[in-house]
Order: sequence, then C-alpha cells, then structure tokens
Amino acid sequence: MFYPMMTSVGISSGYASAEATAAQNTAREAQTNVELLSHDVERLLLITEALWTMLKQQNGYADSVLVKTIEDIESRRMAVDGLPAKSPPQTCPACGRPNSAGRLHCIYCGKPLEGNPFAK
Repeated sequence: MFYPMMTSVGISSGYASAEATAAQNTAREAQTNVELLSHDVERLLLITEALWTMLKQQNGYADSVLVKTIEDIESRRMAVDGLPAKSPPQTCPACGRPNSAGRLHCIYCGKPLEGNPFAK
C-alpha cells in the first residue's frame, strides 16, 4: 500500500468518523435551509392570498381575471427572447390548465403533475 501508516484502525476509523460527522452537519444544514425555504413559501402564499382578497374586495375582480392573468404571464415566460421554451407546457390532469414544464404541482389547483420534474 502506498501509505502503510494510514491503514491502521485508529487513523482510518478516525477519518471515517470525521467524514460521517461532516456529512451529518451538512445534512442538518440542508434540512434547516429546506425548513426556512418552506416557511418563506408559506408566508408568500399567505401574502399573495391576502393581496388577491383585497383586490377582489376593493375592485370587484373575479377569480377568472386572476386565472387569465396567470395564464398570460405563463405564456410570456415560456417564450424568452422570442424563442420557444425548451419543453412545452404541460396540462394538469385534474383541472386541465396549462403549467410550465418542470413544475411538480399545478399552480391553479395544487394537484401533482405528471412528467419530468427536472425539465426546464
């Protein structure tokens, strides 16, 4: 072996233990980041719902106006610089509305979407 002294039980197990501890710390940090992002998403959903409720109450908008606006924005986002998106939009099997490729859940009804979750 190239490094014979590193094959002793103490050094190799110490290295493995350090690697395991580092992996646990990395996993713990990743979990914390996921929890923070989840909290941020929930807060943004609450704020969005509150703003839409205020707009409906003050201006008399209907939910269909919001749906149409979202669909318009989605279609513009799918054509960046006049080029078509890499993946065509996918239709939600539950509500039939279009969603951009790569979404895991429908932005309208929240049901899971079929397809490749890594599509762009």
